[in-house]
Amino acid sequence: MTTNTFLVALVGRPNVGKSSLFNRLTRKRQALVDDTPGLTRDRHYGDAVWHDRVFRVVDTGGFEPDLGETINRQVWQQAQLAIEEADVVALVLDARTGPMADDHFLADLLRRSGKPVVCVVNKSDGRDGRHGDADFYSLGLGSVVAVSAAHGIGMEAMIEALFAAIPAPEREDSSVGDVIAETGEAVRVAVVGCPNAGKSSLINRLLGAERLVTSEIPGTTRDAVDMPCVDGRGRRMVLVDTAGIRRKSRISMRIEKYSVIAAIKAMDRAQVVVLVMDAQRGVTDQDQRVAALAMDAGKGLVFAFNKWDLIRGQEKGTFTRNLWDAFPHFNHAELVFLSALTGKGVEKLADVIHRTHKEGLRHISTGVLNRWLRSVVEKHPPPRRMHRMIRIRYMTQVSTQPPTMLIFANLPDQIHDTYRRYLENQLRESFGFSGVVIRLLFRKGDNPYEDSDKN
Repeated sequence: MTTNTFLVALVGRPNVGKSSLFNRLTRKRQALVDDTPGLTRDRHYGDAVWHDRVFRVVDTGGFEPDLGETINRQVWQQAQLAIEEADVVALVLDARTGPMADDHFLADLLRRSGKPVVCVVNKSDGRDGRHGDADFYSLGLGSVVAVSAAHGIGMEAMIEALFAAIPAPEREDSSVGDVIAETGEAVRVAVVGCPNAGKSSLINRLLGAERLVTSEIPGTTRDAVDMPCVDGRGRRMVLVDTAGIRRKSRISMRIEKYSVIAAIKAMDRAQVVVLVMDAQRGVTDQDQRVAALAMDAGKGLVFAFNKWDLIRGQEKGTFTRNLWDAFPHFNHAELVFLSALTGKGVEKLADVIHRTHKEGLRHISTGVLNRWLRSVVEKHPPPRRMHRMIRIRYMTQVSTQPPTMLIFANLPDQIHDTYRRYLENQLRESFGFSGVVIRLLFRKGDNPYEDSDKN
C-alpha cells in the first residue's frame, strides 16, 4: 500500500456537504476536534484510505457567512489556518444551487492563497443536481469534479484530481537542505510550547551557541527558524524554533497570528515534536492543547520539563505523580526533566529525540502482525454489538511516521473505543512504539491480500 502524507482541506459554504464528504473519505463515526486556544478555528481531522492510498483530511467546520453577509475577514481567517497547512484544497460546491456569490468570493480568496484547488461539485446525483459541473468552471479554478458524497459517486475521480493537483516537492535551498543531502538523514525536531518556557534557551544549549535571541519577555521569537546541528555523538538534527503558541485573547497583532501558523506548520514539517514546559509553572491547559495538536499531527512527542533544577526534592515527587492526571491520553510520550540554564538533562533529551524518531520508523511485517493479532483477539475477543459477533480478520501496517495499521473486520464501525485502546496498548507492550502515535484504521472486509501475501 502506498503512503502519501499530504493534507486535503475541505472548504465551502454551509450545507454543501463538507462533513458528508469528510465522513465518506475517512469512514469514521466521529472526527477529532482541535479547538486549540489562540486559534480561531474548529477543525476535524481524519485519515483517509482509498484503495492503495493513505492521506489526511481536514474539514473546516464553522466556516460560515455571517448573518447572510459575504464571508467576512474574521471567518476567512478561521479557514485560512487549515488552508495554510494543506497541500491541496477541495472547494466543495452545491450542484443543486449552482455557483453562488459566496462561491465566487471564496474562489477569489483561494486563488490568492496560491494553493492548488480542486472544485468538488457535490449533490450531482439525481434530477436536483441539474447544474452538474459545467457551470462551476466560471469560478476560474481549473479542475472540476462532480460527486455525490451521500452515495459515494465520483470519489475515485475526485481523489485522482487531488493527487494530480499536488506539485512535486522542491529541493530546499537552505543549509538545512544541504545537511540532509550530505548526511542522508537528519531528524527534524519542532520545539514548541507556551511563551517563556525556555524554548530558545534549550535550542541554544543543544546547538552549543547563542544562536537565538532569548529574553524574559514572552513572545521574543516570532518566526520559525531551521537550524542544523550535530550532537556530541555525531547524530544530526534540524531544530525548528517557533513563536510561543498564545491564548486566543492575547493574539491581537496580525504578526502574532501568523506566528501561530508558523508553529503549526513547523510541527507538520517535523518528525519529532519537543513540547517544552516550565516545571515551575506546571502543566497548563495550553500545554495540554499543544500536546493534542502534536498528537493529531501524528508526530513523535517528547515532554521536556525545563527549569527542573529549581524544583525541590519533595515537590518533584508530587509533580511526577500528578503529571499523568494532566496528560491522561499521552502515556506514549517520552519524558525528560532538564535545565536549559545549566545543561543538565539536555544530552538525555538528544538521546530521547533520536530514539523516538527510530520508533516512528518501526515497521512490523504482515505475518508477525497477524500472528500477534490472533493471539490478542483469542485472549480478549471484542464484545458483541447489537447481538452480533465482531470478527477481526486481518491486519497490515500501511505506513510509518506515524505507524499506521489497517485492520479488516466484519463490523468495523461497531468496534468500541475501549477495544481499540486495548489493541493499541497490546501493540505497545509487544513491539514498543515508545513516544509515537499509533493509528488504527478499521475497514470492512476479509483479507484483501489473501492470494498474494503468504508470509
